[in-house]
Amino acid sequence: MKVSHKAAACLILAFFFALAPALHTAAQEAAETGTTSESTTSESNNNTHRHTPVHLSDIEEIIERGELRVAITAVDQPPFYFKDKSGDIVGFDIDLANRMAEELGVKLVITREALSFNDLVPLVSSGKADLAISKLSRTLTRSKFVKFSTPYMVFRQGILFNRLQLAKVASEDSVNQFVRNYTGTLGVISKSSYANYAKENFPKATIQEYPSWDALVEALTRGEVLSVYRDELEIKKVLSSIPNSALLFKPIYFRDLTDPIAIAVKSSNTQLLYWVNIFLESQPKMTADQVLEKYANK
Repeated sequence: MKVSHKAAACLILAFFFALAPALHTAAQEAAETGTTSESTTSESNNNTHRHTPVHLSDIEEIIERGELRVAITAVDQPPFYFKDKSGDIVGFDIDLANRMAEELGVKLVITREALSFNDLVPLVSSGKADLAISKLSRTLTRSKFVKFSTPYMVFRQGILFNRLQLAKVASEDSVNQFVRNYTGTLGVISKSSYANYAKENFPKATIQEYPSWDALVEALTRGEVLSVYRDELEIKKVLSSIPNSALLFKPIYFRDLTDPIAIAVKSSNTQLLYWVNIFLESQPKMTADQVLEKYANK
């Protein structure tokens, strides 16, 4: 059957008009679907942005908290920290911590959980304390777990002898040589930096550990040990507090053996460490004698 050109054209037009409503409906549905999808995606992105936690820096966390948590040992270490006549905790380290808190615009909170100097380190590394400002010696062993600031004070190391016992093993002229090759008994505080210093610097000595500095001085006075080992400040405190100490004891101070005192910071708190170092640069430097004199009557 033959179909004229005119009839074919009419058939095509009829097919197009029959299909047009369906095409229009499909296009409208596609547009609505696209709009809904775009809206959902946008809302999802906004929700994601809204719920993403904001990471605060270590210093921002302290400011947000409103507290600077500083660890010191449970036992007083005058003139660095001790209770005065009114029962308040005072001292060089407390003054330093107070100035830091004031500079940050926060409250100072002191924690005294540490029974020894070594116990300060886990308090800082775990984040229970922001800083340890506690006449803490900067040592290689402790540096495995925390970072240290630049020293804010450096002491000479020293040995305090029982003068009577020393006279039995060395003459006055040979004391320096005797000390360098020391083989006698040497008392130190257990779990302190000086327990490690003694092993490093006097490997031939017989090291005896005591629970506290007071116990060490008592043992030295009784002649249980020939000498005790600590920093110049603590030795000078003993000499100034005991009557006739010059007759009982002989101090030796080392020029080449020092004890750097620094602030411990959690290893990951790099911005806080940087801030602490800049802060310390602005603080006046004091010697052992100056610190002792300033806090003598507190």
